[in-house]
Amino acid sequence: MGTFLVRRLSQSIPVLFGISILMFTLVHVLPGGPLALYRNQPGVTAAQLHQVAVNLGLTAPLYVQYWHWLVGALHGNFGYSYIYGLPATQMMLQRLPATLELMGAAFLLATSTAFVIGVYSAVHYRSKWDHLFTTLSYVGIAVPAFWFGLLLIILFSVDLHWLPSGGILSSGQPFSIADALRHLILPATVLAFYIVAQESRYVRAAMLDVLNQDYIRTARAKGVGEHVVIWKHALRNALLPVITVMVLDTAYLFGGSVVVETIFSWPGMGRLFIQALSQGDYPVLLVIVSFLSVVIVFANILADILYAVLDPRIRVLYQ
Repeated sequence: MGTFLVRRLSQSIPVLFGISILMFTLVHVLPGGPLALYRNQPGVTAAQLHQVAVNLGLTAPLYVQYWHWLVGALHGNFGYSYIYGLPATQMMLQRLPATLELMGAAFLLATSTAFVIGVYSAVHYRSKWDHLFTTLSYVGIAVPAFWFGLLLIILFSVDLHWLPSGGILSSGQPFSIADALRHLILPATVLAFYIVAQESRYVRAAMLDVLNQDYIRTARAKGVGEHVVIWKHALRNALLPVITVMVLDTAYLFGGSVVVETIFSWPGMGRLFIQALSQGDYPVLLVIVSFLSVVIVFANILADILYAVLDPRIRVLYQ
């Protein structure tokens, strides 16, 4: 296992290096360029624009700019925000807890619900409940997150006045867990909705495949309880293909949080990303994209480790 981890980590280095080149180039070829914010200011002269470019290090060739940025990034210095003058890393870290709170709640809600629905649908194959959950999963995959979020706001905030329409806490009120949970319900539900629809289909398909295996019939023939057969023997072996989907959902959670945090005014990284993108704040964009790239690469490594833990046959290959 140790050799496998070293090999996978070494493979991730060129991947991250390639991603850094790609995202640095894309950010700097966006319409308007890094100087768009200053260029649109009234009364700004060409000499002033040139001085700003010199101060920001934008007069050097792009490959030289990338090298300086990479060296700084490896030391945790991603530059300073063009808008606020604060370290880009500091701005991201300030927003990170709110995003992790939203993602954690959405992930727990999604995975627990998806496993229950997927297992129930597989055990009651072709029943009316199976058909109902299948139809709802197709709806969940097809419905855009922004539309579903606005629909929930209209229903539960505007019409029923049950839940707040945005923010992380009620302004002007002391902190309470109940208030924080009320603000978390709608955005976490919207973020989890697509994952529930997708993962429940994978769990159902994996369970149907496992339930037809010989060792499941043997366990039942030996008198093992149905609850043990389903939740211990069948589900454990059905987890392998589902893990891949769960890892990919990590990327979706970060991507979906951009939309959800904007709709619900959630003060996380997703909302910061949209603000930086609209303002041309490139250092902030780069630190967020870099962070997400590292998370996704290491999430895939974690998936391989979980494969080995769940399946001894794979564990032998990793030794």
